[in-house]
Amino acid sequence: MKKRILWCGLLVAFLILGLGLAVANASPLTIRFSSGAPENHFLTQQYIEWAKLVEKNSKGDMKVQVYHSAQLFRDNEVLKAVQTGALESGCGFTMYIENQLVPAMKVFMMPYLFRGLDETWTVYKSEVGAAWKQAAERKGVKILAMVVMPSPDDQIILTTKPIKVPADLKGQIIRGASPEHALAIKKWGAGPSFMTGAEVYLALQRNTINGAINSIASYMDRKLYEAAPYVLMTPISTVHTFIVMNKGYFEKMTPDQQKIIAEASAAIENNTVQFGKNTLKADMEEARKRAKVYVPTAAENALWQDGMVPLWEEIAKDKKDVADALKGVRAILKR
Repeated sequence: MKKRILWCGLLVAFLILGLGLAVANASPLTIRFSSGAPENHFLTQQYIEWAKLVEKNSKGDMKVQVYHSAQLFRDNEVLKAVQTGALESGCGFTMYIENQLVPAMKVFMMPYLFRGLDETWTVYKSEVGAAWKQAAERKGVKILAMVVMPSPDDQIILTTKPIKVPADLKGQIIRGASPEHALAIKKWGAGPSFMTGAEVYLALQRNTINGAINSIASYMDRKLYEAAPYVLMTPISTVHTFIVMNKGYFEKMTPDQQKIIAEASAAIENNTVQFGKNTLKADMEEARKRAKVYVPTAAENALWQDGMVPLWEEIAKDKKDVADALKGVRAILKR
């Protein structure tokens, strides 16, 4: 009897020791995050901060591996990879989310619907933004946080010759990044052209295009001022990014792990607007040293925005989700 008790005691001790070793040797939960932005880009800095917060608050039980510079997936591939579970998390751009997941987000690309970064933030935090998150989740993707570009405040038309009003673009070829851009370009009397951002510099040098719709950050990063020294500031459209995660992966986490992810995401959101504004200020200071930057007058701005409301309605035509989002945005912004 005593021997039996002794053996039972030893067995329990071994089980406890084995369990302790298993826990001690257990690997942390690893989350891969993919972004196309370079390592030192202001967006990447915020993704890295998110990763650090997750690891710190989990006391090392969760690890986020940030793959920048499209090491895992290109920007237009991230959402599909997250949706299918090939990737745990990543950076989703508005123009890809609207085409691949949430058509209602197309309002961000409607010419001159938004006139400042703060307006985009207000809409994102409204019922309209909440509906976007729900739509994404129905397709297997969880939107955790918006990480802003300083947009639309950072939007520009870069050109090889100076421009002030739409008439100055007549007959020129201007690169746009979306079908919505093409509508505006045609409205101004110019011809639209489509190409990747990486192709713009060479196209400007070869006079294949005469200008492009872009952001001031991209203008500086790609040194486009060498080929197109003129910049007109105009809030034509809005581009933001989002930290997204596979919904099934998130739901398999423990409640504590989900809380850590949510809190880290909220912390990034709390600072991202000011981060974006600071970035824009620095980019503008540098751009004025490298290029001829022009800010239109109120009368000139009115010319750029003339006739854009019908374009919003054309974009939303026969698309109920987009039409509903447009109605909601216009009500919020009183536009």
